Amino acid sequence: MNAQIELTSIAMSKNDPTITKLDKYDIEANIEEVDNGENLSVFKYGFTALSNPKNVRLAIEGIARISGDSEERNEILEKDENDVPKILTMIYHELFPTFFLLSKNLNVSCPPHVIGSMGNLDISNTDVFQNSQSQTIVDAVLDSDSKQSDTVTNSDVSDVENNDVIQPTV
Repeated sequence: MNAQIELTSIAMSKNDPTITKLDKYDIEANIEEVDNGENLSVFKYGFTALSNPKNVRLAIEGIARISGDSEERNEILEKDENDVPKILTMIYHELFPTFFLLSKNLNVSCPPHVIGSMGNLDISNTDVFQNSQSQTIVDAVLDSDSKQSDTVTNSDVSDVENNDVIQPTV
């Protein structure tokens, strides 16, 4: 099975700039199957994290393409022990770094990293996770940037046959 998660919309808002610590987040999730072929299922999803007290709103929408045989795709639609469809857990897991960065951009506590533990959030443990996770994310971004810069500096641009076409590097 292969999953491709695409973002189509990201929104964030913060009503009170002085609040940085939140008690918990209420996560609203929805998913709708828009196409089901022989080897591919396409789903439209949406996640909205609303803080409690109601100050912060983080929303992400997108498309998930799940390819594989029908048994694998049916298995991912089943619910887990927390009564959450496995596909929502998988998508949320892929989206968590985006939620993390959005919350850090707003200078607030991050939503929980596991969708099944929404009501069992302990903020003190989350802060420890956020600090270690933020360092991991920063290290990964810096490592990725250094690898890209090595690739760009080691390539010889004079060997390109058609100088009219420029390949962008991201």
